[in-house]
Amino acid sequence: MPRPPRRGDPLAADGVPALTDRDVELLRYMAEGRSTSQIAAAMSVTSNTARTRIRRVQGKLAAPGRRHVVAVARKRGVI
Repeated sequence: MPRPPRRGDPLAADGVPALTDRDVELLRYMAEGRSTSQIAAAMSVTSNTARTRIRRVQGKLAAPGRRHVVAVARKRGVI
């Protein structure tokens, strides 16, 4: 389940927590259909870190799953 935005998260103009450059990079890999281990390798992080980042981005975009994250990011014009 995605985490709710934390108090102090910077907000974008639409009131949704702002995405970092690494968040956008992650979203691009997800949009390409890469697996968690492929994303981890591309970002030079562990698979656990990649999973954590995916969950964090899901929370920021209030999306329940990977497909939804990509759809929301495309709708917002992030990717």
